[in-house]
Amino acid sequence: MAMSIKFTVTLTIFLLIGVGLAGLFMQPHVSYDAWNINKSSFPANASSEEKLTFLLSYAILAPSSHNSQPWKFNVSGNQIDIYADKSRWLQYADADKRELHISLGCALENLLVAAEHFGYETNVTYLNEGDLVARIRLEQKSLTAQVPAQAPAQAPAQDSRLIDAIVARKTNRNAYLDRPVAEADLQKLQDSAKGFSKDQGIQFYLTSDPEIRNKFRNLEIVADQTLYADANYKAELGHWLGQGVMGPTGVQALATQLAVVFLDVGPEETRKDAELVNSTPVLGFISTAENDSISQVKVGQAFERFWLEATALGISLQPMSQILEVPETKAELTEILSTGIGGLGYSGYLQHIFRLGYAEPVEDHSPRRAISEVLI
Repeated sequence: MAMSIKFTVTLTIFLLIGVGLAGLFMQPHVSYDAWNINKSSFPANASSEEKLTFLLSYAILAPSSHNSQPWKFNVSGNQIDIYADKSRWLQYADADKRELHISLGCALENLLVAAEHFGYETNVTYLNEGDLVARIRLEQKSLTAQVPAQAPAQAPAQDSRLIDAIVARKTNRNAYLDRPVAEADLQKLQDSAKGFSKDQGIQFYLTSDPEIRNKFRNLEIVADQTLYADANYKAELGHWLGQGVMGPTGVQALATQLAVVFLDVGPEETRKDAELVNSTPVLGFISTAENDSISQVKVGQAFERFWLEATALGISLQPMSQILEVPETKAELTEILSTGIGGLGYSGYLQHIFRLGYAEPVEDHSPRRAISEVLI
């Protein structure tokens, strides 16, 4: 009997070592080079396709669930098509593809911000044709007048605040400071999303109500407990951690992956999330009038524009989607918000959640795939 136990333990150790070594050798190279993009590198004298490909350097810096970066792009003439990369879809955490489409919307908004900065007029067609989600036609406005013939052409001067925010934006998963967000800043953030609210049926709800925060924290605990009890969810989360795209890389990433998959990390992660909610001055919720993929892409656009504005104002933000990934907690949160607690006036389909506040800055960005990896 003792020999059998010893053999089982030894075999398990060898299997874990084998999985770790295989993962280490198969782990893709992660890179932070994409964040070094410089506005002055815009190829003003290059072909249309080279210019549009340069704009994608900003699109790929968008946030995405698990940093999965589930996008592909095709550049042709004066047109960019955005596709969902289904190989990077989170099938267990995001079964209805809600977060997939929101992530694509964030990339689309970054692209539009960059296009505007470099003097393009854009027209977006939203599509639901297989993996194709949006088609953007771009026409460059006239370059700055009276440039000497011998001088290189330059893009028209634009307000660089938002395009600089694309490069500065980071997800801050730390506890937030015990300091209320200034009302003037909250109003600026609300105003940044007004175009989407008015024309697209998207609503932002920001609240500092302690009752909503307490109810939200309790649902966050239940959602975390439910998710970390699901072996498929843990395996999927572990996979992305092992890829090195969510912070740790190399051996540390593989160790984190093995811990999530084989150890009971749920209680500690649940405790951390509860503490994060407790430290949060403002919770944000986004709803839509319709519950379809196009509405979710537009949510991603509105959310990214909101996040860029927050970044420009020095306000930290972190998406928190766990409650929406569990049907029971999602339904309960919708019911809580629909009762009008805190005067939210909530209606529609709940699509996205985030926390907002001031915090000590985080040092690192998350890695990004190279342009060559996302071009069709």
